[in-house]
Amino acid sequence: MPELPEVKVVCKALKANILNKKISEILIFKPKLFKEKSPSTFIESLKNKIVLDINNIGKHIIIKLSDNLILLSHLRMEGKYRFYQKNQEINDPNLVMKIYFDSGESLHYVDSRMFGTFHLRNYENYDKILPISKVAPEPSVNIAEDVFGKIHRSSTPIKTKLLDQSIVAGIGNIYIDEALFAAKIHPTTPSSHLSLSQITEILENAKSIMDKSFEKGGTTLISYESLNKQIGEYQNFLKIHNDKIKNCLDCGKATEKIKVNQRGTYTCPNCQKVY
Repeated sequence: MPELPEVKVVCKALKANILNKKISEILIFKPKLFKEKSPSTFIESLKNKIVLDINNIGKHIIIKLSDNLILLSHLRMEGKYRFYQKNQEINDPNLVMKIYFDSGESLHYVDSRMFGTFHLRNYENYDKILPISKVAPEPSVNIAEDVFGKIHRSSTPIKTKLLDQSIVAGIGNIYIDEALFAAKIHPTTPSSHLSLSQITEILENAKSIMDKSFEKGGTTLISYESLNKQIGEYQNFLKIHNDKIKNCLDCGKATEKIKVNQRGTYTCPNCQKVY
């Protein structure tokens, strides 16, 4: 699943290609990904709207349109966007939606797993109702006390807690492993065993690592692609979350792959302490 850096990269690419363009036509091929409203309502609502802005809240892509309309897009596991110049589009077998602009260009959304979602919202209150209302802030030292308050009485492993998007937004499997490795904290450590200073360090590490990943276009370990099949480069800079790393880059001893919350989790048993 694309995590925060990858979503930000997609937003940046979309903004560079479709900002200020007017939607002329919408075709929907997989209605189940369009939530709460009928496909015909989506089509009617989006037609003739102008793309005013694109950003993110956590892993949600926020497409602001004219007439105070918001299109929410969540990529989930395998959602991807493709942008085509006029008369150059290619139909993907996993095509979900086509958006045509009055310029003749088009934006396709494809999804091999069909887990992605779309919601229509009004700009005035989109952040006060689901799915956005439960999304926590992105990782930073500024939210450390709030995160600590939510988890410090829980015996749940710290990795499991940090996967909860209502506690911290945007950190997924890759960057949790990287942040915990940087803090030398084992992912199975009960959350209640960690101090405020340790939580602060984890969040600081997570932000720093994800900022660097964004600069490198995200992490492509399996299938992540930004717009038009552009892969990331940060997989070349990972310190622990990578099958190719057999020995710890810090101590040289063997790394270990375990399961935490049903997620493949990479650790160095020598460097990372269970508190």
